[in-house]
Amino acid sequence: MARVLLAWELGGGYGHLAKLRLVARALRSAGHECVFAVRLLENAAEFLEPGLGPVLQAPVRLGPGRNPVDVQLSYASLLHNTGFDDPLGLSARIAAWRELMRAFRVDRVLADHSPIAIIAARAEGLPVAAGGSGFMLPPLTRPFPCFQPWTRVDPEQLVRNEEQVLLELNCALEHLRLPPYPSLQHIFDSCTRLLLTYPELDHYDIPRNEPYLGVPEFSHGAAPQWPPGTAPKVLAYLRPHQNIEAMLQALSASRARVLLRIAEVEPERLRGYLRPGLAIVGSAVDLRRAAEECDAYINYAAYGNIVDMLLAGKPGVLWPDHLERSLVARRVEQMGAAVVAPPQGGFDAGAALERALTDPALRRAAEGFAARYGGWDRAGLPALMAQRLLGT
Repeated sequence: MARVLLAWELGGGYGHLAKLRLVARALRSAGHECVFAVRLLENAAEFLEPGLGPVLQAPVRLGPGRNPVDVQLSYASLLHNTGFDDPLGLSARIAAWRELMRAFRVDRVLADHSPIAIIAARAEGLPVAAGGSGFMLPPLTRPFPCFQPWTRVDPEQLVRNEEQVLLELNCALEHLRLPPYPSLQHIFDSCTRLLLTYPELDHYDIPRNEPYLGVPEFSHGAAPQWPPGTAPKVLAYLRPHQNIEAMLQALSASRARVLLRIAEVEPERLRGYLRPGLAIVGSAVDLRRAAEECDAYINYAAYGNIVDMLLAGKPGVLWPDHLERSLVARRVEQMGAAVVAPPQGGFDAGAALERALTDPALRRAAEGFAARYGGWDRAGLPALMAQRLLGT
C-alpha cells in the first residue's frame, strides 16, 4: 500500500481542500495512507475529517515578497510573486518539503497549486501528480501564455520575465546542489497533470493537448432554506469586495427571494440591507442543490461555484475580485451565460441581476453548457485521480 502526501501550497478558499479530501477518501477506501501538508491549518481543521490522516503546516512563505510585480503577466509572474523572487528562501522551502516527504516516508505526492512541492518531489525521485484548474496547470508553451488576453503584451517581455524567474530558481537549486532546470516549464516534466476543468472554462482560451477531466462534486453543507413566496430565487455567494455595498444594495432592492451567504463581513454591516424575502445564512449551503433550485445567482467568480451553477443551467452575475477570477469570468461571459462587472467604471448591479433573471439568451447559454457536460462523471473523478497518481 502507498503512503501519499497531499500538498496545498498556493491560493485560498476551500476548493483546494475539497479536492484533496475527495481524493484522500478514495485512497483510504483502497487501503492507502494519507498525509496532508496544507497552506491554511484553520481551514483544514474545519474541512478535513481526522480519520483521513495527519495534517501538517505546508512550508509556505509568510508575508509579501521582496519585490512583487503589480501586474502579473504570466505563470512566471505568479511564481515570482509567490516566493521565486528570493533564491535563499526558495531553497529553504524546497528543503523543507523534502524533509517532510522523508520524515513521513511518502511514496507519492498529489500537488494542488503547489509548484515548490512538485520540485521537491522530483528531487526526491517521487512520482507526483498535479490536479487543478487551467490556471494552476498552465499550457507548457515557451514562454507561458499571457494572463492578460485583453491587452497587448510584448512576447519578448514574457521571455525576459521567464528568464529572470528561471535564474532565481536555478540559484536556489544550486544552493541545494541540485541540477539546474532548462526552463520553467520543466517544473511539470514527468508530472502527471490532471486538468480539472472544461474547455469553455479553461482560464487559457488556447488549444491543449491534454484531456479535460471536468470538476469533481465538491458540494457540502445544509440544504438551502429559501424565503417563502413565489418570486424568483437568487443565490448570492459573496465576500468582501471594493463594490460590496453596490452588490448588497442590488440584492436588497431586488424583487427576488435571496439566499445570501457572505463571509468576513460584520453582521451589523448587513442590517441595513435586510428585508422580507432576503435571508442571510451563516454556514455552508449545499451548492449543487441550491443551483438546481435557484433561478439565477450573483457571485465573486469563485471557480467551483460557477461550475455548479452552469451544470444546473443557471445564468448569473459575476463580480470578480482578482486576476484568476477575472479570467474565468471572462470565459463565462464569452459563453454568453453571465453578466460580468467591468474591472473599472460604473456597473448597474440591479439591472444586471434583473437581466440574469429575465434574459432568455443568458439562460440558453447556461443550459447549453449543462447539456454538454451534465453527463460527465463528477462522482468518479476522485477515484480516477487516485488511479492516475498510483499509476494503476
